[in-house]
Amino acid sequence: MSAPPAFTLHTSFSSLISLYDTFLLDQFGVIHNGSQSLHGAADCIRSMLEREKRLAILSNTSSPSHVALKRLKKYGLRDDMFAGGLVSSGEECAKFVRENYYGGDEKKNKALWITWKESETQNPLQFISYCESGNADDNLVGVGKGGVIDVAESVDDADFILLHGSEVWRRCRELPASNKEDDMIQDLNFLYNQDFSIIDPILALALQRNLPLVCANPDLIVGLPGGRVGNMPVVMWQLNKNYDLNFCREDCPAICRKGRNSPSFWQAQSATFSCLPRQPWHRLDVNAKSIPGVLHVGDSLEHDVAGANAAGIDSVFVLGGIHARELGLIPTGSEDVGIVIVDDDDDIGGQDAPCITITKKELTTKLQSFFEEKNTWPSHVVPSLSLGRKDSMVV
Repeated sequence: MSAPPAFTLHTSFSSLISLYDTFLLDQFGVIHNGSQSLHGAADCIRSMLEREKRLAILSNTSSPSHVALKRLKKYGLRDDMFAGGLVSSGEECAKFVRENYYGGDEKKNKALWITWKESETQNPLQFISYCESGNADDNLVGVGKGGVIDVAESVDDADFILLHGSEVWRRCRELPASNKEDDMIQDLNFLYNQDFSIIDPILALALQRNLPLVCANPDLIVGLPGGRVGNMPVVMWQLNKNYDLNFCREDCPAICRKGRNSPSFWQAQSATFSCLPRQPWHRLDVNAKSIPGVLHVGDSLEHDVAGANAAGIDSVFVLGGIHARELGLIPTGSEDVGIVIVDDDDDIGGQDAPCITITKKELTTKLQSFFEEKNTWPSHVVPSLSLGRKDSMVV
């Protein structure tokens, strides 16, 4: 029996900065939690820039790239900090819809639209308009109305499924002026409760019609402020026994092929670095065994680490993200470090909550079992994207 792959356990991110030239960063669970910047993340990013490192963001957010970039101000960051820009699954989804479901003057393609509720952070109609026009002007909501995509009022009326969010089934573009909103926008009771009773019959009918499915956010779950966990769009597919792999056809943009574990997604990221010196991103081969000088930083084994491994890129697994509680640890907060890794002979007492102190030996044993169970191994492991102690150990 062969030995499991080695990974390096770091007590902080500091020791990694000198080892790589280019860093691809996840957002949720690494930089922020959707509401606040996570402890030490902004300072760590500034430190990397001071050392002339090249940064980009690779995200499974359903928002187009330009929208996600503008939100960085909320977390104490600027879009010009990221020379490689931001590549989002929402951007790739919009591009795919624009290129493959253009109706023109003939019969329009109607979307069975599963999306988010309208809020300060979510504008579903803006996303539909962006799918149509590709115009980054935030004020052009509805610019493509009637030209490319219609919204189906029923499954029978749909040509494809647009899985943009996991909160509502929206059967109209513009909100009705009357009191018919409840009839046209149906709450799925899914984001927080994972209730399949409403979405199951919808997807069952879609399956009978063999409708293609395009997903804008292929995450499974997301960690939310306050420790809550949100069920993301792809859970509707993965945990639904009726679907198995029925949507994973080569002629269909299946969910499992549109996230960070998708080669096309990594190719899109590589294009953002084509203008940068010393790194031949325009010749990136996603099937290469290794790509030196590049590190992907993420908190999801299924998406971040697996995707980086498939693309031949070194990866760092962030403990304080989405898997923290699964590992018996505490997620990184906006003001709390969450996880402290100490030497085996150090005193681990006296730490104030919410913080957990764990020895390298105990954590190594825990991680080896966890990675073996998931059959996914990162190159490095850190508590969070933050500066601190610089020592590390290979296990």
